[in-house]
Amino acid sequence: MGDIFSLKDRKIIIMGGSGFFGSTFTNALLDSGCVVIVIDKLSEHSDFVISLKQKYSDRLDWYSVDLYDESEVKKIHEHIKNKYDSFNGLVNNAFDFSKKTGFNDPSGRLENITYDKLKASFDSGVYWSIRATKDFGHNMEDGSIVNICSMYSTIVPAPHLYEGTDKFNPPGYSMAKGALLQFTRYSASFLGPKVRVNAISPGAFPNLKKDTYNSIDEKDPVLQKLFTKTILKKLGQPNDLVGSLIFLLSDSSSYITGQNIQVDGGITVTI
Repeated sequence: MGDIFSLKDRKIIIMGGSGFFGSTFTNALLDSGCVVIVIDKLSEHSDFVISLKQKYSDRLDWYSVDLYDESEVKKIHEHIKNKYDSFNGLVNNAFDFSKKTGFNDPSGRLENITYDKLKASFDSGVYWSIRATKDFGHNMEDGSIVNICSMYSTIVPAPHLYEGTDKFNPPGYSMAKGALLQFTRYSASFLGPKVRVNAISPGAFPNLKKDTYNSIDEKDPVLQKLFTKTILKKLGQPNDLVGSLIFLLSDSSSYITGQNIQVDGGITVTI
């Protein structure tokens, strides 16, 4: 049975391979024996990438680019397609957690939201995944695409979660993640039968790192409220997503497409 979960020597592209989820995904796929091709804003000269290349030099191919720069991304996508004759998988994980999309900034609130912020949410949350799927999906034979959605693809934040804090979740995020889930179904339909397309929707996964725009303090009351709603009585850690990712990229999910796995500790089960 172990062989059906094997990813050894498979060529997997990760969009956004250095962030809160992405760094865990990159490490996990390299540990699984994949050739991992990362397209990300983080410089290849960063400590994170250097350490990975020292350990996995022959299986990590890193491309640093501003994902908003359409012409540069197009060049990189074309270079990758020319370098590799085919791919086995694609993980669409990139999103711009910043003031540009309205995160944790008053300009992102519903009463203040602008077209530019909504467009940035659409670009980073939907279009980047569409662009990668369009460019790489047809280079796959028996391939698998995994879109990283959110519990907010199917539900929306409750205002009471944020009472008494300066934290909130901007409308563009739910809009983008909901659209990405629907695109998952659409692309599953139009890329089948050669390519399967599925989604993973993480629930409450607090980013406790101090140097990121969407970080949150572990004592923040928002986390306690989310904790009480979670059936398993614990909040998620990025490693909790690895099993579902490997499952969807491997042959163990060979008869599954167009589906969404909620990895949320049960937070979306009850009201």
